[in-house]
Amino acid sequence: MTNRPAAFTTPLGDEDVAALADLLADLEHGFNQKVAEVLDRPFTADAVVVVPDGTVIRGWDDLFAYHTARLADAVATWTTRVVMLSAVSPGSDTALVHFRQETTTPDGGFANHGTVFAVRREGSWWISALHNTNVDPARAGAAPGGPRS
Repeated sequence: MTNRPAAFTTPLGDEDVAALADLLADLEHGFNQKVAEVLDRPFTADAVVVVPDGTVIRGWDDLFAYHTARLADAVATWTTRVVMLSAVSPGSDTALVHFRQETTTPDGGFANHGTVFAVRREGSWWISALHNTNVDPARAGAAPGGPRS
């Protein structure tokens, strides 16, 4: 077996973990209030976001336009809860955050898992990249490497 380096060697302090959780809280509050300014507040100017349907959005201006339209129309009656599952750091001023998003719609609900790559700039944490993927309910409890259809 080949020796492999560990990626997450820089510990995150409680203050950093709380600040990263606050970024997710902005996502939740902005979505539930249907206010794109709040939802997109934690993103960098050059952020890259991949939404659950695979759409890639590059840059804050395009992200804000996407969310402004989406919050006013397609998801106007939905609510969500975002919970941080883990936060680790591959190096100084960077963090990788894994989260779960539970969304309720008039027709029921669904879950997403997401990954945030955050950077610290001038003492504040920002979301540089976010990838959000729907959880397949049939596989939600399956072990990694388990059977797939």
